[in-house]
Amino acid sequence: MTDKLESLKNEYAGFSMNEKAVNQMKSRIEMAKVENKIEARKRHIRGWAIAAAAALTIFILPNSNASVANAMSNVPVMGGFFSAITIRDYHSDSKNATASVEVNGLKSNDKTGKKTADEINREIKSLTNKYVADFKQTKKADGKVDLDVKVDLDVSTDIIAKTDNYFTLKLTAVEAQADSYQENHYYTIDLNTKKQVKLADLFKKNTDYKTAIKNDIKKQMLEHEKESEDVSYFVSESVEDKKITGFSDDDLVSKASFYLDKNGNIVICYNQGDVAPMYMGALEFTLDKNAVADILK
Repeated sequence: MTDKLESLKNEYAGFSMNEKAVNQMKSRIEMAKVENKIEARKRHIRGWAIAAAAALTIFILPNSNASVANAMSNVPVMGGFFSAITIRDYHSDSKNATASVEVNGLKSNDKTGKKTADEINREIKSLTNKYVADFKQTKKADGKVDLDVKVDLDVSTDIIAKTDNYFTLKLTAVEAQADSYQENHYYTIDLNTKKQVKLADLFKKNTDYKTAIKNDIKKQMLEHEKESEDVSYFVSESVEDKKITGFSDDDLVSKASFYLDKNGNIVICYNQGDVAPMYMGALEFTLDKNAVADILK
């Protein structure tokens, strides 16, 4: 995340988007994407010299654990209920490293629901434990590294969407060091089957839903760019630039997460820096129903 924060600072520094700045931004986009991909490859192997220099700090988003638990406890499922359990509750404070981690998961008395909850909880626990492990390594360096800005990482869980048939649990991590980088994880559950829903599950079998999604998202992106000179997405880059940076239009599906809003629309989500420059933040696009109507279940 630290490398992405540096990219973000550069994006904000050039945010005045006249024609010259737009061209400059294109160059920064290339660099941001390259750094993004390098950071991703290094994430599991990079040493803690980087982390120590960043002095990672963890605290919870302004969202009480109790309120999330109450929201989850009222989500009905056939034959039982999904309710909240505490996955991690960790607090620590030092000069440049303050942690307050309170993350909820799911539980269910139903056999299928329990299996689903266990799968989701394992992933959330793994992500949260990594945040805490990162923090503890940084805390060891506290006082040994001269830091100009305190770094914060917000971590929270929340129910962001609920319909008669689905609900979505969202895990959010936001690292801030003057600017911020946001990373989101979505877990959508079918209240009828009590199983986690994958994007492919929403479409008829043997249909090319990926192309339909890709085309609609790309169309929306290009329209947004026409509407504002301050908006930029990777899809508008030249073929040569895409070869250099490694971005492909297929990333519009492979890097996509999703949830279903209160009206049953499919909302496609991207983490910061995945399909657009860092300054664009985390992104959401509601699929045009007409673009996928013929292939939806």
